Amino acid sequence: MTKNGSNARKARIRAQADKAGTTYREASRAVDDDRAAWIAASRAIHHSPENLRDARDIYLLSLSEDGADLPETVKICLYALTDRLGTGTLIDPRGVSCTVEELAAATGLTLYAAEHNIYLARAHGWIANAGSQEYTLTVPGEDVDIYESLLQKLKNQVRDATVYQQARDRLDAASRR
Repeated sequence: MTKNGSNARKARIRAQADKAGTTYREASRAVDDDRAAWIAASRAIHHSPENLRDARDIYLLSLSEDGADLPETVKICLYALTDRLGTGTLIDPRGVSCTVEELAAATGLTLYAAEHNIYLARAHGWIANAGSQEYTLTVPGEDVDIYESLLQKLKNQVRDATVYQQARDRLDAASRR
């Protein structure tokens, strides 16, 4: 990476400038505007009100069924975050952009309590970080079936049988302690 972006990006901008007969700066703006328009169009497709409502309902249903062991304040924070579904910078409809201050204001909690409730929700698997002040709301274990089925489809998982057997023996010995 260079200071102002990748060489591939610069090559694209130069090609755009040559093609359109504009300056590098004008072509750079055009490329950035095209990318922003593409992201906005993708977001509109994935973030329709119906899709967001469905994602929220599914998440809240999972929270009510599987989140019984969570403290009430964590559930309140997760509920407040569902009101912001689709606000993250990624296309994922479960993406949420929210500062701790905004979460505290939406829940009535102190800043310190809101922040620690986020930590606890993350520790329990209900939130994944997507970036600074951005989260992806997740349901613990929701992807387990996908990965288990992919693992089962692998015909040969062991590359070195000797090393694998040694690892199995160490695991057996550790579980007997």
